[in-house]
Amino acid sequence: MKIAGISMTYNDDYKLNEWKCHFDEYKAEVDIYIIVDNGSDADYLRDLIHTFGEEAIIIQRTSNGGCTAAYNDGIRYALNNTDADAITIIGNDIRLSHGCLNELYNYLYNDSSLGIVSAIMLYINSHIVEDFGHTLDGLKVCLCDNGKKIETLPKEERYTDLVAGGFYMAKREFYDKVGLQDEKLFMYGDEVDTSIRAKQAGFRIGITSKVHVWHWHINDPILNTRKPASEYLMARNRVYLARKHFGKGKEINAFITFGLKQCLLHFFAGIIRKDKIRFEKAKYCFEGALHGLRNDMTQNKYTKF
Repeated sequence: MKIAGISMTYNDDYKLNEWKCHFDEYKAEVDIYIIVDNGSDADYLRDLIHTFGEEAIIIQRTSNGGCTAAYNDGIRYALNNTDADAITIIGNDIRLSHGCLNELYNYLYNDSSLGIVSAIMLYINSHIVEDFGHTLDGLKVCLCDNGKKIETLPKEERYTDLVAGGFYMAKREFYDKVGLQDEKLFMYGDEVDTSIRAKQAGFRIGITSKVHVWHWHINDPILNTRKPASEYLMARNRVYLARKHFGKGKEINAFITFGLKQCLLHFFAGIIRKDKIRFEKAKYCFEGALHGLRNDMTQNKYTKF
C-alpha cells in the first residue's frame, strides 16, 4: 500500500497558509507528496519551497499549462519514479477528515471494478453536503444530495457517474488503460472527460460517506469569486467535449446550450442587476463557445490562471 498525493499551484500566496495546515493533517497518510508549480512568479515560488521544504517534491513548470497539464506532470512523476499503487489528486483548497486517504485506498482496492473513488464533499467548515457524487446526462452534471446535512445520510459507498476533479484517488492501472488528462481542456470539464473515458475502459467510479472532505473554495481576495473569464473555458470545453465524445450534432447542441443560452442569461441578469461582471461573463461565454465550435483550443490566456 503506497499512496502518492498530487497538488498543483499557481501564484496562490493567498491560500498558502491554509494549504499547509491542511497538508499537515493528512501528510502521515501520503507516502510521497508531489506539488506541481504552474510557472508562478519567483517570489511565490520561493515562499512555496520555504513552506513545504523537504516534505514535498516540487516540479517547476516554465509555463502555465492549466490544471490538466500540471496534474499530468505530477501523475507522470508518480508513475515513472515511484511504486505508488494509488494516486490521489488533492486540490490545494481541500481539507481531509482524519483517515480519509487510508479509507479511500481500502475502498478502491476492495472492489476490482473501481478505477476512481472519492469522499463525500462538504462546504467549508460545515456539515452541509456539496456533493455525494454526481449524475451525468450527456454533458449535464448534477450534484447528488447537495444542501443536505451529512448526519442525515447513511454511511455508505455508492457508484456514481463522476466525482469532482479537485479530489479523487485512482489506481495506477487506471492511467495505464485510460490515459492522462486531456491537456486541451486547460481546466474545467476534465472530470467529465475522465468519467466518460473511464466508463469506456470498463472502470466504475465510487464515492463514500464513511469519510469526508471540505472544499474551502479559497478564491482571489480581490474578486472573492471565479474570474469572469472562467466562463470562456467552461463554455469552450463543453462544446469541445460534445464533439469529442458525441459527434457533430451534440456539438451544435452544446454551442446553443452552454454558449448562446448561458450568454443570454448572463446578459439579461446584468441588465436587471446592473452588474458589469455579468456582462463580462456573457462576453466570455459566447467567445468560448465560438472557439469551441471552431475547435480552437489554444486561447487559454483569457483566464490568467
